[in-house]
Amino acid sequence: MGLKIINITSSFPKNFETIKNLKKSEGWEVDRVFNATGINKRYISSSKEDVLNLSIKSAKKILNRNNRKKVGFLIFVSQTSPYRFPSLSCVLQDKLDLPKDIFAIDVNMGCSGYIYAMKIASSLNSLDNKKKFGLIICADTYTKFINKKNKSCRPIFSDASTTTLVKIYKDSKNEKYSFGVDGKGSKDLFLSNNSTNMFMNGPKIAIFTLNEIPNFLEGFMKKFKINRDKVKYFCFHQASKYICNNISRKLRLRNDQIFNNYQKYGNTISSSIPLIFKDLIEKKKVKKNDVIIACGFGVGLSWGVVKFRW
Repeated sequence: MGLKIINITSSFPKNFETIKNLKKSEGWEVDRVFNATGINKRYISSSKEDVLNLSIKSAKKILNRNNRKKVGFLIFVSQTSPYRFPSLSCVLQDKLDLPKDIFAIDVNMGCSGYIYAMKIASSLNSLDNKKKFGLIICADTYTKFINKKNKSCRPIFSDASTTTLVKIYKDSKNEKYSFGVDGKGSKDLFLSNNSTNMFMNGPKIAIFTLNEIPNFLEGFMKKFKINRDKVKYFCFHQASKYICNNISRKLRLRNDQIFNNYQKYGNTISSSIPLIFKDLIEKKKVKKNDVIIACGFGVGLSWGVVKFRW
């Protein structure tokens, strides 16, 4: 089975922090930070905002009376649920007034989570014809676990939610997926149950990313005989300017094949790739049959890639 993206919506917390705000904080080398991250604006959730209400806001923008009844599955991607249980996909079914006879699942895979969710959705070939529409909802609020002195995390991570309305269809010839994990690096981006401040070993994460991801993508394109010059856009997880630029350099990509938006959203974890897709749609930069390669990577350590035609 294949997957068709119908529409994408987003929601953000009301509060945000810019690089100018960071400059007012003591002990920050702001110019050096900005040159490395390229991130100007990050969204910060308040105590009254969490992944549940952000997800409801993004989903309600895409749902109406007619398409709500056609939803046959809901895949919720997050690592920052306010509950240990139940699964938020179950809570969202009720809050969004979706049918009860749907497939619902939570995916805890962080930066690669959207690619995992796409694969899960495209695999739901047992659903009847009336249930071929579904929602992939991504939301993370990492900033709740970052204190103001956390120099490795504060300038990068940002809170957001996206909702992607998708449809399953029969032809999957144009979709190719590949995935990987390396749990040896699991504590390089880490938050324990009893901690309120996440830890990131920035240098180790960068070394992993720049050693593993370009080689992984090279192998992916070789395996499926993909001509990189025929790819319209490579959409990478928006980790930072340094990471995205160096992956592109190692893959020898043209400037017109790259689309980044980290400067205005920051690193939004699972919402990173759908926010790229949303901007491509709104800016009318993609058309039917354009070849897209999207790659998510990070916490876990985990990674995933998909090639598809728009």
